[in-house]
This record gives sequence, structure tokens and C-alpha cells, in this order.
Amino acid sequence: MHQRTRPLHSPVPHTAALTTGLLALAGLFTAGAQTTTAASHTPGTAYRAVMEAARTLGPVKMTTTDTGAPLLTGETDGLKYGIIFSGCDARGEQCEDMRLVSYWDAYPARDLNTWNRTKFVGRAFLDDDGTTLDLWVSLAGGLTAQQIGDVLDWWNVALTDFASYLEELK
Repeated sequence: MHQRTRPLHSPVPHTAALTTGLLALAGLFTAGAQTTTAASHTPGTAYRAVMEAARTLGPVKMTTTDTGAPLLTGETDGLKYGIIFSGCDARGEQCEDMRLVSYWDAYPARDLNTWNRTKFVGRAFLDDDGTTLDLWVSLAGGLTAQQIGDVLDWWNVALTDFASYLEELK
């Protein structure tokens, strides 16, 4: 097992299409419940709150993507990950969603499909550079510190379980 490092400043393949599709799907489920308009945009979650919570897992650094969106890079139990924010306000602080990612060497699609069928948190897939584990989270409307902590706890479980799973494949 080898966790690879991909520059998180580069756009991840299919990220825009994935985000658009997930947002469209979320819109189907919430369209009837929402009465707000685009002019009354609900604030998202401050990336700084996510950064503070992520520090409980280990060291975290804040940078920005090529487009100026907040980007956190961290490490937990020797495993590297990134948190890419999008849908942020003009100051880049309140964001509508985040994508937690970790990159690995390529593994067979059948093994990644087994992971996806048997695990509820963390989606594994192949791209041009190898294997990616990710978790997309909506921040629209804001998350409490407890909710952020819960998301990061689940990410930590998924990340460490995925590393163990890949080790067993050897």
C-alpha cells in the first residue's frame, strides 16, 4: 500500500460534474421544503471551524486552490488527506460544501467496488492518477461544532479502515 500525494491545487477530475450532480440530486429532495430565494442565500459553514476541528486529528495547514477557495491539508495516523471547499462567499470564508479526499496508488476496480458495496462512508474510485477515497459533505445552512466533529470522526474511520483494507489486498 502506498498513499500517493497529488497536488490538491489541481482540479480533481470530474469534480465539477460530481458536485453539480450531487447538488442537483440534493435539490430534488429539498425543493419542496425550501422557501428561500437566491437573494436570501443561507450562509454556509466557516472553513475555519472545520480547520479547528480537524486539528483534533493531527496537523492541518490552510492554503487556497488555484481559484482561491480554501484548502486544508492534514495528516492523521500518518495518512494524508485534503479538504477542498467550494461555494464559498466572496471572502472565501462561508462555504456551501466540502470534499474530503485522500489519494493512493491504483488498485483494481473490483476491489474498490467491494469497498463501496460494503462501506457506508468514503467512496473509492480510480482516476487517471490512481485511487481516490473521498467524502462529499453539504455545509449549506451551517454545521454545528458537534456536526463538524462527527463528520471528521467518520472521515478518520473511513480513512484508517481504507488503509487497512488496502493493506489486506497485498
